[in-house]
Order: sequence, then structure tokens, then C-alpha cells
Amino acid sequence: MHINSTRLRELRNARQWSQEQLARLSGLNLRTIQRLESGARISMESLRALAAVFEVPAESLLAGEPNPRPSALQAMREGVLRGLEFTGTTPRAEFWWFALAVAMVLAFAQLLAEAMGPLPLQIASLAVLLPWIAACTRRLRDAGLNPWWQLISLAPVGGILVLLYLLTYPTKADSPVEASAG
Repeated sequence: MHINSTRLRELRNARQWSQEQLARLSGLNLRTIQRLESGARISMESLRALAAVFEVPAESLLAGEPNPRPSALQAMREGVLRGLEFTGTTPRAEFWWFALAVAMVLAFAQLLAEAMGPLPLQIASLAVLLPWIAACTRRLRDAGLNPWWQLISLAPVGGILVLLYLLTYPTKADSPVEASAG
């Protein structure tokens, strides 16, 4: 496991401690502190010692995502709860789990439509339309693309395929751009 070296430095600097002081307080070697602030791997014992000195949870000192990826059901639930929210972003995995939930709802409505007539499918289609557009808007923004790219789905034949391809783009590292993609 790797330590979040930036967080370690911030915690040390916030207390105005030198690396030597941190080493003495934690019982670690000065060279260990220097290596850890360079992003080296950390042992469980060193992690516990630093967490105790800073009075923070040990997990908060580790590098990586602070929140693990949500499960499939959590991602679907989040997509439903954010149904009409057009602001913000939606990560790629969460979006595709939501897309699966939409497909399952429409498939179930199709089964009902075969038994009861077209009304259940029409209601389900209308019920998922705005949440789908909102989710696509957030996903395109997360990929660094302009949400207006959704209009390409109105083009006959290949429009939907182009939109689905754009929705597979990875998350953009920096802030999303408001201009169209190049």
C-alpha cells in the first residue's frame, strides 16, 4: 500500500513540524519519513504510528480513491435519485450501470406490453426519457465533451451509435470543457 505523500506533508506542515520532529514523535526513522513523503510504500506499523501521531484514521493517509467504486445496485440507485439533475458529472462505470437499469425497465415494460397492450411500454419510455437525457448530459460533461453532442442521436441510422461511442470516453482528467469535442 502507498501513502498519500501530499496529505502526509500537509498534515506535518499544518502542525509546523519538521521531518525530524515527526520521526521522533512517531518513533520512525528520519529516512523513513523522507521516503514516505516521496510516495514510497508504507508498512502497516508505520501507517498506524503516523495515524496515531496525527490523530486521523489510518485509511485517510493512504493513496488512491478515498471512496471505493459503488456497487452495481448503488450506481443504479444513484442514477435514479439524480434522475432530473443536469448539473455535475457521472463517472463512466456508474453511467453504464444506470443504462443497464434503464434497459431492464424497458425490457420489463415490453413484456407487460405483449400481455396488456402498448400502454406499459409507452409509460415506461416516457418515465425514463428525462433521466436518460440527464444522465447522458452528466456523462458527456465528465468525458470533457459538450452535452449538446446528444443531438447527434437524432441523426438517422448512425446517430445513436455515435452517441454511444462518445459515452464510452474516459473521464477527463482536468475540468470539463464547454466547447465541442475536436
